[in-house]
Amino acid sequence: MPRFFIHSRSGGEIVRDVEGQELPGLEAAQAAAAATVRELLADEIKHATGLPLESVIIADESGKELMTIRAKDILPEALKYGHLSWWRHFHFAMRSGVAC
Repeated sequence: MPRFFIHSRSGGEIVRDVEGQELPGLEAAQAAAAATVRELLADEIKHATGLPLESVIIADESGKELMTIRAKDILPEALKYGHLSWWRHFHFAMRSGVAC
């Protein structure tokens, strides 16, 4: 089975997945990447740390980037409006100690 790597991009910087995961194909890697986005966004909301997640990148074993998934594309429709302006406001408020 092929190995796929799901890297994350926040603030223009990429955090590389060094372990990867064996998956049957790109469609399964896309589903795994979507789950990763949801998990990372949930952690950001819970802990209000770091820069907001921008995207995840699916790469193959050779390092070739196969697909990029924007974080906002995984969000429910109601949260997509304003290009995550609610998310930036939330992050700012949490870092500065201001109640939302």
